[in-house]
Formats: sequence, structure tokens, C-alpha cells
Amino acid sequence: MDDPVPIPPLLEERPGKSGRTATGSPIHLFDPVSQSTPSFPEFEGVRLYHDLFTESEAARLIDTIDAIPFIPAQSGKGKQHYGPRINFNKRKMKAEAFHGIPAYARDIESRMRTRIREDRSLTPREHRAIDSALTTFETTDVFVLRYRPEQSSNLDFHLDDPFAYGELIADLSLQSDAVLTFLRDRPNSEAESSPSLAEEPVCVRVPLPARSLAILFGKARFEWEHAILAYDVESIRTSVSLRTLSQSFRATEDGRIVVERAHQDVG
Repeated sequence: MDDPVPIPPLLEERPGKSGRTATGSPIHLFDPVSQSTPSFPEFEGVRLYHDLFTESEAARLIDTIDAIPFIPAQSGKGKQHYGPRINFNKRKMKAEAFHGIPAYARDIESRMRTRIREDRSLTPREHRAIDSALTTFETTDVFVLRYRPEQSSNLDFHLDDPFAYGELIADLSLQSDAVLTFLRDRPNSEAESSPSLAEEPVCVRVPLPARSLAILFGKARFEWEHAILAYDVESIRTSVSLRTLSQSFRATEDGRIVVERAHQDVG
């Protein structure tokens, strides 16, 4: 990030509350029941599915994840990454070090597709949008992050590069609850500007219960930056993010290799 984000240290209310920051920027709370943000209906493109795994299934998944060492990462996190190496400055990708993804990632994707297919609360417009995003989705990148409160672990505000990754992004929360914070219209934002939204920065808080799956697509994917704030990490938390290659990368020789190798199990 080029500039510090003013929202996190200036929240006047506890995480999970709606309100305003000390700078006057509004904070809105996503409602998992209605799958919407009542105080800011312009926020679209997030679906939250509770209990994707049972407690015992989640415990076994953590055991599987912990069988592989975590590598220290920035902002106090540990990471495991299964995906092609991407040079974000040069916008190039290399497939040579990519050999496949963990079998549990395909299980997560399968459960996600089932929950979406069984979701009767989706409006026709939402159904069309999420179906369109799913059409080009196949897990080719798995990012596992381990957060610890004693290390002030956090995930900076960012936009997953559209040139590298496709539309739909799925994130599974394990071990403890958290909050996914979305921010719009901050100075030098990585997200595209939209005249339909307010000129001042806008913040939306999405609660992430343990064992829930959050899906990003459409506006939430491309027009908002998102982050995990350090003070939302109250105990150890593991997240598993699934992404897919962008269409432009898929069309390259390395992209075809990645898609083929993504069918192989590793870990």
C-alpha cells in the first residue's frame, strides 16, 4: 500500500458495530441473515455460508493443514501457498514450481458449489451473477494463512489483482471468528473508482464465523478493497482462500500447464 489507511486506528466503536470513524467516514454492517448491508444496499457481491464443515471435520482439516510447515509471511502471519509464481510488477507467471493443490481444496470447492446450488435465497439477478462467476472458476491457487493475536497478525487492505486472478474468490475461516473489512474510495485505492458510490471512504464489516465460507464476486471483488484487521484477530485463526487464474493467463502456455496440474494432489 502506498498510503496508510485511516479507518482501522480511528474506529470509534468496537469491531462489528456500525457507526462512523473519527474522520466522519461511515461504517456499515453486513447482515448474514439477509445476506445484505441494510444501511448501504449498494454493497453487493458477498455471500456468506455458515458451517461449511462440522466441528470434527474442521478439526481434521486443521490437522491436515498443520502437517505442512507454515512459512513466515508479512504482517505477522504464517502461510502455505499452492499456486503458480506470479511477478505482479511485470505481470508474468511461471508454472514450473507449481505441482498441484491439496485435495481438501477440491472438497471446499465442491461444498461451495453445493451450497450455492441449494441457496434458495438468491434473487434471479444474484443467481445470474454468481453463476457467471462460477462458470470460469476452477481452483488453481490455494492460500492458507495463520493469524495469531500475539503477533498482531493482519491482512492489509488490497484488491486481488484482476490481471492474475479470476472473478470469484472463496475464503474459509477456521478455528476462530473474525471480520472481513471492506473499504471503498480511499486515496490511491487499488480498486476502480465508481461514481455510484459516495465520494468519502466507505467501510463495510462482514462477520466471519468459524467454519463459514465467504464468497466474493462482482462489485465486492472489483470495486472494494478488503482486509483482516489485527484487532479482529482475538485468537488463533486459519483461513483457506481459493482463487482461479484470470482468462488472460489461462490462454498462455504456462496457464494451460497450471490448469492441468491443478488436478493433481499435493501436500
